[in-house]
Amino acid sequence: MSEFVRKKSYEKWFTKNYLKKDLKSQSVRGGFNTISGQLISFALTISSTAILGRLLTPKDYGLVAMVTAITGFISIFKDLGLSTAVIQKDEIDQPQVSALFWMNILISSVIALVIAAIGPLLVYFYHEERLFYITIVFSVSVLFTGFSLQHNALMNRQMKFKNLSFISIISTTASIAIAILMAYNNWGYWAIVASMILTPVFSTILLWMYCDWRPDFVFRDYNIRSYIKFGAGITGFDLINYFSRNVDNVLIGKFIGPQALGLYSKAYALLLLPITQLRTPLNSVALPALSTLQKEKAKFKEFYEKYVLILSFFSMPVVVYLAVFSKEIIQIVLGDQWIAASKIFQLLAISSFIQPVSGTKGVVMISTGETKKYFIFGIVNAVFIICSFIIGLNWGIEGIAVSYAIANYLILYPSLKYAFGGTDITVAAFFKTISFPVVFSFIAGMAMFAFRYYLQYWSPFALLICGIFICGTVYLTLWNSSERSRKKFKEVYQLKNTFFNKK
Repeated sequence: MSEFVRKKSYEKWFTKNYLKKDLKSQSVRGGFNTISGQLISFALTISSTAILGRLLTPKDYGLVAMVTAITGFISIFKDLGLSTAVIQKDEIDQPQVSALFWMNILISSVIALVIAAIGPLLVYFYHEERLFYITIVFSVSVLFTGFSLQHNALMNRQMKFKNLSFISIISTTASIAIAILMAYNNWGYWAIVASMILTPVFSTILLWMYCDWRPDFVFRDYNIRSYIKFGAGITGFDLINYFSRNVDNVLIGKFIGPQALGLYSKAYALLLLPITQLRTPLNSVALPALSTLQKEKAKFKEFYEKYVLILSFFSMPVVVYLAVFSKEIIQIVLGDQWIAASKIFQLLAISSFIQPVSGTKGVVMISTGETKKYFIFGIVNAVFIICSFIIGLNWGIEGIAVSYAIANYLILYPSLKYAFGGTDITVAAFFKTISFPVVFSFIAGMAMFAFRYYLQYWSPFALLICGIFICGTVYLTLWNSSERSRKKFKEVYQLKNTFFNKK
């Protein structure tokens, strides 16, 4: 391939002007397309969770959580926000992306060495020798992931969500199959480690197959300074945010033990699993779309409100359903040995009810290039969260969950006010957008609670199935109970139709 032809073939990954011509259709189709893929991944993950939960113990999960609480914090440095910068920037070129690729490789190599070096420190801190080898394996996976960061960013920039969904499904399926096989053959906590590190390995291989962009050997380019500046704010936020969100795991692991940490971390992971399957794809669609509209404030505001409506419409009733039937979900998915996690699951749902929509303020700040502002918000938010964990620790893991919820709701209004500054989006418009989902979800929740209370002698499976029917019936009936709510419901339905219509 000649140099001219090669460079010409790469340009398709850099330009995104054509996306503006049909941005709404691209975004909605991409969002629902990605959600479809996430639903398949969710089914795979929940099935594997049910199997592994019966083959492994809470202590196995606790051991791995002790490592990931620390190594995950360090791993944030491997990207430095450079991938997000590639998605957000209007114009990029081959030398810039190539330089960013090699920078990611260098950073990932350093991070891998740092993670390997802290193995002995984790052994000393937790008094658990098995953590050393777990840490070494995680360091290798971080190094491998660095090779796919820019490929993933380019595919997101071009809204290739169908391909990304396929990659996610194949990677998840392969890693889950290996993890189950290992657990069945009594590999214990190594099965969990395998499921976590093999997914990015398989994903990297597939990303190189689907994205034919290849880096040049460019190691220095002065034009990437703006990318580094942009990424610094995101990385700063991610570091602060990750630290604050994982202090609870460190405190529980240190002062209560791996058994309690296993129950707590697994309850949180199980609760977030269905929420993440919805939030992640919508956020991945919203970021490039809002970045494209950042100079058109009216359209930016309109797109954001529809984005929040879709997110709240689906996420809020799901969280309420999970909270009401927490005991049955734990029994069916994880088994009776995990039943102690049921109460924690319910308490964590209080925070998870608002988190998907409140988290959209981060997308607003990133898409408008306000990464310094984003970082400052992260610091303030971290202070609230960490203080809540320290206070809640006095009442055990349940106290931590309750204190965390209180902190999230106390900071909600001021954080939204701060994030929306400089845009046409208002806090009042935000609450107005989510008002119907909030009220209707609570009413549907009361109906489900009454049903479960009077028929609690039914089998867990029967309660869950009937609960879905009751939740859906009550929730959708309420949406069609007034002219205003019907109008909003029609918006959601029309967005769905846009996805299924062909260009």
